[in-house]
Amino acid sequence: MENIKNIVGKNLSDLRKSKNLTQLELANMFNYSDKAISKWETGEALPDVETLYQLCEFYGVTMDYLTHEGTRKDKSEYIKDKTITAKRIT
Repeated sequence: MENIKNIVGKNLSDLRKSKNLTQLELANMFNYSDKAISKWETGEALPDVETLYQLCEFYGVTMDYLTHEGTRKDKSEYIKDKTITAKRIT
């Protein structure tokens, strides 16, 4: 099994890209630096639990989605809302 940081990082990266956001755009929405987003996506670091929860809400997925390997289709049971809509986090 792959390292959990790498799994979460890959999933965060895939979700961000699915919304056509850059790391800088996402960073601005969540009041982080683009370097922090990069570290999360490469598995160098993980956001705190509260931020992970906010990211899950933003992307319409559960924490299980972030922590499991596989395609979006493989993890469809972990998608809260079939239509992901963007909203600004304040």
